[in-house]
Amino acid sequence: MKTIDTLINDMEQVVLGLGGWDKAITEYLATTISEVAEARFSKPQEPRAYLSLSGLGNPCDRDLWYKVNMSEKASPMGPETLGTFFYGDLLEALVIALAKASGHDVQGEQDRLDVHGIKGHRDVVIDGMTVDVKSASSFSFEKFKAGKLREEDPFGYISQLSSYVYAGKDDPLVTNKTEGAFLAIRKDRFKLCLDRYDFTEELKTKEAEILKKKEVVSGPIPKERIPPVPQSKTSPNTKLATKCGYCSFRKECYPEARTFLYSSGPAFLVDVKKVPNVMEVID
Repeated sequence: MKTIDTLINDMEQVVLGLGGWDKAITEYLATTISEVAEARFSKPQEPRAYLSLSGLGNPCDRDLWYKVNMSEKASPMGPETLGTFFYGDLLEALVIALAKASGHDVQGEQDRLDVHGIKGHRDVVIDGMTVDVKSASSFSFEKFKAGKLREEDPFGYISQLSSYVYAGKDDPLVTNKTEGAFLAIRKDRFKLCLDRYDFTEELKTKEAEILKKKEVVSGPIPKERIPPVPQSKTSPNTKLATKCGYCSFRKECYPEARTFLYSSGPAFLVDVKKVPNVMEVID
């Protein structure tokens, strides 16, 4: 019986045509992509106005509060964002199909979980371990590859995955009750890595963490905002932190932020002591 230790190598063998890809896997991939496309494109996407297991990893309580209590204030997602999400869906479907074809035990895809009334869906259980599939930029992929999420985790992935592990504590499919892994695929070129973590310590306080998040969203809006960071080592300006730049409630939380368009993408500046020599977007 295979173990998760050989998962990446075995999946790469499938890509080389040396694994177990067959008609059933082809049909699984085609069906999964069809279902995801139907869910994404058949109707306008509505924001999640509830606390979910994936939301437990949100490092910003203010963002979480907005999502649950004022979801109508979220900035609408445009075609670029929604299309990018679909790219992620496609890659996730491919990764799980490759894992299936590689001969590993793959079960529990998108199983519904419930912990203290907070619901969510895990990605998959592979060889008895809870696994979260992530499509990543080249920069983010290197963090997964190096196992550095504990040091730099702006989107709360560690808390998110440990919540899924906790939710599987009584699930017979999950035989490894303390570990979880991110199965990451790089977006711009085909590279895979498995980033494993032991959540023994996190699981000891997970129930308290969950109850605290429920308390946060049921109370008044949190006052603390994620503070701005220096725009660069040489600039006197400050900008929104990475997490805030992607936030749907950025305009509600930081109405004073100004958007400047750089060749590398938009920068949301807060304290503008030196006006950049690039185009500013006036909302």
